[in-house]
Amino acid sequence: MVPLRHLTAALVLLGTLVLAAPVSAQREHVVRSGQTMAAIARRYHVDVWDLALASGLRPTATLRVGQTLTVPAANTTYVRPGQTLSEIAHDHDCDIAELRRLNRLREGSTLRVGARLVLPGYESEGRAAPRDYGAPDEPGVVTLRRRDESRRVTLVDAERRVTAEGVVALSELMRRHDEDTPELPHPRLVALLASISDHFGGAEITIVSGRREAGGYTRESSRHTQGQATDIRVRGVTMRQVWDYCRTLANTGCGFYPRSSFVHVDVRASTAQWVDWSSPGRAARYGNLERAWPRMCRRRDRRTHRRCRREGRRVTAPDDLATASLLTTEALELYPVLPIEDEGDGDVDEYDTAVDDEEVDDAGEAIDPDDDGPLPARPTSGRYSWRLLGIPESDGSRPIPGPATE
Repeated sequence: MVPLRHLTAALVLLGTLVLAAPVSAQREHVVRSGQTMAAIARRYHVDVWDLALASGLRPTATLRVGQTLTVPAANTTYVRPGQTLSEIAHDHDCDIAELRRLNRLREGSTLRVGARLVLPGYESEGRAAPRDYGAPDEPGVVTLRRRDESRRVTLVDAERRVTAEGVVALSELMRRHDEDTPELPHPRLVALLASISDHFGGAEITIVSGRREAGGYTRESSRHTQGQATDIRVRGVTMRQVWDYCRTLANTGCGFYPRSSFVHVDVRASTAQWVDWSSPGRAARYGNLERAWPRMCRRRDRRTHRRCRREGRRVTAPDDLATASLLTTEALELYPVLPIEDEGDGDVDEYDTAVDDEEVDDAGEAIDPDDDGPLPARPTSGRYSWRLLGIPESDGSRPIPGPATE
């Protein structure tokens, strides 16, 4: 019989190992005949350098049949020859200070080639038990960070009305380049960021990407070009937790990118969500929380296949974000043109993704779900529609002014 003290020690050790297990555990791949490092990297959707360095090899190494390679986890990268920490932060679109903090690196530290670095936004990715972050010290007051700039701003007042201070601050922090002229964001986007920060106890929000010009994988109809969307990180909160909370709010778009370090959030007249397994700067690869969908999932008759499973969505916190834009008097003055009533698009049920037949382009390629078709056309007077601003059509009160066109 095993002594009780030995059994107890074994159980404690086992519990420690379970708690310490990484969320995105590394996997192993056994090389088969004809396989190359590049082909294996494409199979697992990882960078060839990360695959090679995780396995103690160079990308050009010759593989032998039966050789075991270590497939790096989504939350890690490996230092390449000549790479600096600032270059790594730029390549993975993350904050260098946060990258240094996560990996316990001192400023000015020399990186060792092949060193494993943990990327921001992945810690305990969505596996931790639900946590009550508590009430924020100052509801509606949020610390916003963009690159090296940080501001403490009142986004909404005590009555949850969007403030002029919040509108101006977000318009400046959402600029792609410092020399760009600030453009007013959608007022509900300001309120959305306030709700997210408040839900997580007043946590700091980093603006990873705000306004973008059309080009590359950003279409002209993208909400990023309209000031209705931003990619964010929330300090001390995993991407999965931010995405899950976004999905509880009405009339929002929520994008989860397991291989990146941000969450996409936007405001719209519909409810949408998606999971994109592509790497940064690559074409979208939509799927569910387990894997990217195979091409067959684009066919409507294959949607019930087990590999085409979708994530459900329920709006369980409608009171956290109003579907109508509420602004202070000072904020209203920033939007001098009254919106007009427009039919707009109907709500989208659950998963607004590129696998829907009408959302696949002529070449059969995926269309970014945050670009779900052109917005209702702006009239020459430069006015937004009521639906875009989130104002119910039956609302008989004074309409909220919308931003003028450029």
